[in-house]
Amino acid sequence: MEPNAYEIHELRCKFFEKLENEHGSTKAYFHPADLMRVSNSDHWLKRFLVHNDMEMKDALNILWETCEWRKENKVHEINENTVNREYLEEGSIFVRNRDKDGKSLLVLKGKKHVKGQKDFEELKRLVIYWFERAERKDKGEQITLFFDMAETGLNNLDMEYTKYLINLFKLYYPDFLNYILIFEMPWILNTAFKIIKGWLPTKAVQKIKFVTKSNLKDYVDADQALISWGGLDDYTYKFVPEILETPTVRLDDYKKKVHFADGSPLVEVAPSFSDIDSENPSPSASKLR
Repeated sequence: MEPNAYEIHELRCKFFEKLENEHGSTKAYFHPADLMRVSNSDHWLKRFLVHNDMEMKDALNILWETCEWRKENKVHEINENTVNREYLEEGSIFVRNRDKDGKSLLVLKGKKHVKGQKDFEELKRLVIYWFERAERKDKGEQITLFFDMAETGLNNLDMEYTKYLINLFKLYYPDFLNYILIFEMPWILNTAFKIIKGWLPTKAVQKIKFVTKSNLKDYVDADQALISWGGLDDYTYKFVPEILETPTVRLDDYKKKVHFADGSPLVEVAPSFSDIDSENPSPSASKLR
């Protein structure tokens, strides 16, 4: 079920009403870029409603918690210059090609991750960097999480890391997941993935697909699959910096008045700009339910 314009508008108004009531300001509590996004991006608000099965109260709570999480984790300060460069360049996680639905693949190379060898806080920042970059790349369209488990064993299985990834989709990146493709998973990891399934709601479990070279074509076309997956793409990972546009309008430059449908007091919010790749304010800016 898709939310209509009225429901999106209602969510936006409830958010700014809560902000005004609790903090007396629409521009000081959260990061300005996130306030701009709430104000301007119908698509972002739609994702919260869809993610929460059109329950307005739940959508508002998750939207609020997401903005708080983004502020606390300084998401807009996470970029290629602030994440661990060694982690960035080793290629344990990257975006490459698309699935058959046209969704970008966020690839996790299991054999390049060994539990306990990386600083977990730095690793989380790396993951956020790639989530944010994928969102900017496709303007918030869904992605497919591709676990490349070829040549992996128990030492590559990191339950804490996996749970963190799942929680990002579940709590802070709503309606962002198309599929979870698990490629060539060794039988020795079967028990662990049964536990992982238990962390997911039913509709998310339905997105998990176990694939091999023989059936990957059902989800990823050959020209979009790496040679190591049985495809035709001879890509070798090399980090390429992201090119970002810098919007020239600041949150304080303009304001518009938005009133609630029930006629309650007006609230000042940011102006209406087009949805951003501009859903980040500067070069450093950067579904599960």
